[in-house]
Amino acid sequence: MDDKSVARIKEAWKPNKIEKPVKTELYLNIIEQVANLFSAGSFYYYIMNFDTLKMEHVDQRIRSVLGIDPKDWSLDKVFSLVHPEDLKHMHQKEAAAVDFILNRIPTEDILRYKVVYVLRLRHADGSFRTFLQQSKTLTVSEDGKVQHVLGIHTDVTYLNMPVDNKISFIGDGRPSFYAVPTEGDFTPEHYDYSTLFTTREKEILSNIAKGKTFGEIAGLLNLSPHTINTHKKNILRKTDCRNTTELIARCVRDGII
Repeated sequence: MDDKSVARIKEAWKPNKIEKPVKTELYLNIIEQVANLFSAGSFYYYIMNFDTLKMEHVDQRIRSVLGIDPKDWSLDKVFSLVHPEDLKHMHQKEAAAVDFILNRIPTEDILRYKVVYVLRLRHADGSFRTFLQQSKTLTVSEDGKVQHVLGIHTDVTYLNMPVDNKISFIGDGRPSFYAVPTEGDFTPEHYDYSTLFTTREKEILSNIAKGKTFGEIAGLLNLSPHTINTHKKNILRKTDCRNTTELIARCVRDGII
């Protein structure tokens, strides 16, 4: 494990040092529902306490998704499984996340955002797989810091998504910031995907993400294949994507679908 990279990540978390932790009971049945809503494939979730830097719950599905026993999942384990190249830059993403959550939104909005980026993790069989990492604050300490975090890892290897140093901040009823670069000056730019696509385009996107062919989508929506193809071209133009694979990869990582 690259100890220098790990030290940089922990350094990035220092502004979130908790002085007044809260005591609260986390209801796993509700958290399970939230995790399911955020996932677009095989996934597992965990809950980490930033006050202790310990895992307080690990989903059993980690066995099938990553080949890891839940009791072995710890912060050190996470770092040991991250691809070496991704680990070198992980501190930039985490620093951007801490800066955004603590400095760029009101404390009362912290619970309204999830943080999203892509990284590779080593499976128990030795292969590296690409995961969409989503994290959402569950509790805020009395001094306004992030205390409990829900982390969700969704296996998106099948999408051939590029791993970059970008991060997204998806707001629930709040402005969202997609694919924000973390090198150099951190300047989030707001894009409103809720108004970028028509209702019909959103329906088509959702069905493409489910693996439906354009012929199947045409039948489901009672439209001609020609009409579906026209909608697809408009969607690709709006998102500046070259093909459907790139489109779905972008929509998944940016939380559009």
